Amino acid sequence: MFQKFSRKYIDFNIRQREKKSRKKHFINFQDVSSVMLLLSIDNKKEIDEIMEMVKDKKQVSAWIFTPQESALKNTVNVNLFSKKEISILQKPSEKVEKSFLCGEYDLLIDLTTREILPLKYLLGISKASCRCGMKKEGYSFYDLEIDVPAKTKGTELLKQILHYLNAIKPKS
Repeated sequence: MFQKFSRKYIDFNIRQREKKSRKKHFINFQDVSSVMLLLSIDNKKEIDEIMEMVKDKKQVSAWIFTPQESALKNTVNVNLFSKKEISILQKPSEKVEKSFLCGEYDLLIDLTTREILPLKYLLGISKASCRCGMKKEGYSFYDLEIDVPAKTKGTELLKQILHYLNAIKPKS
């Protein structure tokens, strides 16, 4: 019940922010200069592998939501936030929101495979011109949506997204 209320609260806040439009356009991966990743992983090896997959002469940053404090705190280009930095309704704090919005990115890739409300909020307010992620019920934020099984690992989801970003050529 409370989760349902939190979801409605997050969705309402996203709709309020969407009134400030973003410039949407599809981008081929070769033309991308900066990438933002959204993750919920607490495994440094997997994060390093994911960062390496998209690094190819691109500025890459990640936002990771972790349920508790993490040993990943000092990882370069990784922004961590935990339950301490979200409201009771799971909206990220103003500090997290401002820090997230201060960066400009061509591409946002959401590698979450289930609904995580704090990351859903960041996805919804993102100004990235192209947003990609796994198809999830109740999400209408993606410009490129990949339909894969829910148990797909983040690295496999990223491979699929990169495949399509490289294969599809935008209109000139």
